[in-house]
Order: sequence, then C-alpha cells, then structure tokens
Amino acid sequence: MKYNRFIALVLAALLVFALGACGTNEKAPETSEVIDDRPKADSSDNLFAINYSSTAGMNPYATDNVLNQVAGELIYEQLIELDDTFHAQPKLITAWSSDDGVTWTFTVDTTRTFHDGHNLTAEDVAYTLDCARTSGLYQARLRNIESVTAEEDGVTVTVVLNRANTQFPLLLTVPAIENNAMSYTYPSGTGPFRYGDDYTYLTLYVDHPDAAAMPIDTVYLREYDSMEEVINAFDSSALDLVCNDPTSETDLSFSSVSESRQYNTTNLQYVGFNTNSSFFSHPEYRKALSTAVDRAYAVSLLGDAGVASALPVHPMSELFDEQMVAAMAYDMGVTSTALTNAGVVDYDGDGQREYLYSETSTEATDLNLSLLVCSDSTQKTAVANKLAADLRQIGISIEVNALPWEEYCEALNIGNFDLYYGELRLTADFDLTPLLVAGGSVNFGGASNEEIGSAINAYLAAGDETRPEACRTLLTLIAENAPIVPVCFEKHEVCAHRGVVGGFSPTQYNIFHDFANWTIDLS
Repeated sequence: MKYNRFIALVLAALLVFALGACGTNEKAPETSEVIDDRPKADSSDNLFAINYSSTAGMNPYATDNVLNQVAGELIYEQLIELDDTFHAQPKLITAWSSDDGVTWTFTVDTTRTFHDGHNLTAEDVAYTLDCARTSGLYQARLRNIESVTAEEDGVTVTVVLNRANTQFPLLLTVPAIENNAMSYTYPSGTGPFRYGDDYTYLTLYVDHPDAAAMPIDTVYLREYDSMEEVINAFDSSALDLVCNDPTSETDLSFSSVSESRQYNTTNLQYVGFNTNSSFFSHPEYRKALSTAVDRAYAVSLLGDAGVASALPVHPMSELFDEQMVAAMAYDMGVTSTALTNAGVVDYDGDGQREYLYSETSTEATDLNLSLLVCSDSTQKTAVANKLAADLRQIGISIEVNALPWEEYCEALNIGNFDLYYGELRLTADFDLTPLLVAGGSVNFGGASNEEIGSAINAYLAAGDETRPEACRTLLTLIAENAPIVPVCFEKHEVCAHRGVVGGFSPTQYNIFHDFANWTIDLS
C-alpha cells in the first residue's frame, strides 16, 4: 500500500521543480482597462531553468525521479493528452476506434519526427506501449492490455485488451520513446525541446510543429537538493515555476509576488469500511454512515484545493450525477434515523448504541469501532476526528487510531480497523476495480459484491450513448452497498512569479499542457 505516500511524496518532489525568470502578459478585457498594481517579481538571471537530478537519468520509463519525469514532459510527448475535464485529445495518436472496446486500432501521426531526425512509426508507438505496461509508473492502469501489434502499414497499432473498455484511450497519457531505446539514459523524443550538448540544458527542437510559437528557446537544468534550497531559489527568483500539492504536509507558502493555477486531479479521499468486521459486514450500517461525513469541512481544510464529492466520479466529469449527491448530504439527523431504523439503538440504556449481530440474535452487541487514519496528514486526521466526534454525539462508540505512514500501511494490510480514511489516485476512466473488486490491489476493506464487479465491467464496456446509464447503475449500487463513502477530490497547483510566467494551463497529466500559449517575459 504505497499510493498515499506516492501522492504525498510525488507532489512533494514536484515542489522542487521550478522554472526561472519569466513573465506574464495576460490581456485585460476589451471593454475596460484593468491596471494590475500588484507587486511584480524581478528576473534574477534572465534564464528559464527547471530543477532536476543529474544522476537519476532522464529516460521516462527508467528514472524514478519525479523532477526528471516532469522535465521530460518538454522532451517526450504523450500518445494522447487529456484536458482538465478528463477528455481525450489527439497528440501523437491522431485517431482511434473500436467496435467492441476490446480490440483497438490507433492511427499514428507519422509526420512527426524524433529529435534524431527519424519519423515516428507504428513500431515506435507499439514499443512505447510495451515499455509503459511493464513499468512501475503505468503498469497498473495498463494491466488489461493483452497484446500490442504494429501493423505492416507503419501507421496503425492494434491493441487487444482482456476486458472491454470503451474509455481505454483515456489511459494513454504515456510518453513516447523510439523503438529499442529502453536502455538509453537519454532516449530521443518528439517534444518541443531536445537535450543540449552536455545534457545540462534543453534547446528548442526547430522541427517541432509548434516550435515557432514556443515562449522560450532554452530551458536550463539546475540542481537543488533540499527543500530549503528550493524555497530560497524560488524566493530569489532563481526558480520561478513550482508545482505544489497544497493538500499535503509539504505545502509551500510562497511570497506575495507569486500566483498559482490549480488543476483537477483524480485523487479521491474517502472513508472505507472493513466489510469483514462484525458490524460493517452489514451494508445497511455502512450506508447509514454515508450522510455522516462533513465533506464541506474536509474541503475547507484544503483551502480551495479540493472539491466535495459524494460519488467516486469527479464533479467535472459528464458522468457526475447531481441528483444522487443530494441523498448523501451531510446530516447527522438522517444518520441517526437510518441507524435506528436498521436496529442500531441503545438496548441497555447506557447512552451507547448496540446492534444485533444477526436477525436471529437475542442479545445486543456493544459497539466499539476504530477509525484508522495516517497521522502524517493533519487534514485527514482532522476529518477523521470530526467524523468520530459526530458519531459519538449520536451514541456510537468510536476511537480514532492515528498512525504514522508505515504503521498505517501495516494496519491497512492486516485489516486492523473498522473504518479507515484513505486516498487513491483513480485512473481517468474512474475504474474502481482495484478498490471494490475482490482481489483488487487496494481493496483493503475486503469488498466482494459481485454485482458491483459486474456493474464496473458493464460501465467500462458501455458505448457513448449507454455509458451515462451504466455509470448511474454502478453508482447506485455503490451508494446502496456503501463499501466506501467518497469525501472529495483534490486539486494541485503550479505557482509562478507574477509578471514573469503567464497563460499557463497545467493538467494532472502534463504540467506543460499547451506550452505554446504560455507567456514568458525575461525582460
């Protein structure tokens, strides 16, 4: 169980990533003159620089250094890009089709060239997919690939899956490398920048179709090892663009001459239940707690870096169902009534609710629940404490077990909890298989409802016209059985010095999304 640490540390590492002295020229509305008299940052060295590790390598499938992976987004383009609403956009793959969601045909833009001069081919794309589905970074999302074949025409690639997924293209935000380059430290890419002669800087790749529109022609690679060094470099304008996770304990507060652009993520915070415990083996008890989570409070602790969601689908998605959300709004009165109706009441008059283990039970069982949370996050710990306090107010005996990361993971893996507060980065198709299907890689609660598993498969297999209804069926089953209670989706951000970098529109899958339309002012 490493996904929480991955999210915390990956984004923490991204904090160390920065770009040097640049500028913003955002246009004022045509109907009025807007004067921005806020303080501007100074350019300290007139260089555009990003942080990296000189020893970690730049191969996007071989390096585990997040700084180098982010820098690599300027060098290695994705096969398909996603916008901030999780819609697929053509990139190196220009078209795709499938009759059944199992066998896919992808058309490759063979007019694009690698930095060594050779044209992109279907063989390169097939090799890229084979590298991706065996790498630690992308293996989980591409686990359903059965085979990848570069067709003889050199233009098309055929991918066969082991289960239908009509949203499979959403998973192909993977960086393209040339055929047989997996062993290279600096493989050739197709992006707008290529490596400089000594690999300490990136230079504009003039044959890229967007080269003329790029806001800068040289990106310098600098090395700052500690967080303190990064903060000092940003404050002194040696670095001017920093990726930040304001939801983590590594959130950095920057000076008044900085501004940020947030982007949506599929990072879902949720409450999970141990369905093997005597109490939460009953779905009606789990469902009763779906209205006990104060999602507004959880988001308030994130500042504006989160969006409440009672569904495991992002509110920006067209599949989000507002009507379903209303039934799961925070209301302890509703929770109390639901528990009472389910037979969870104070049988012995001690002020605490008890429950009947089964319909044939004649004696009530005391409730003594434990809520597991990672103590490394003050936000998650506060939400867990709020949930526990609210439940105690209606007669539920519950204690919060806040543990540091390693101990938290151990408790999760052995099932030492009744409830737990978790976080999971979902894939862009919102596939809940790893979390809610028996044997799933992060199914710590032991969820095993076969009907939910079938509904997940039906949702993934549904076409464009039937997908909303298939998703609604799935979400209804999840709401009724309540193996989890969603809380919110996180937002992350890119911070820059005001008056230096402008027009940036980062996404979860590409910090440099639409880089050609950024503005950089080194004057």
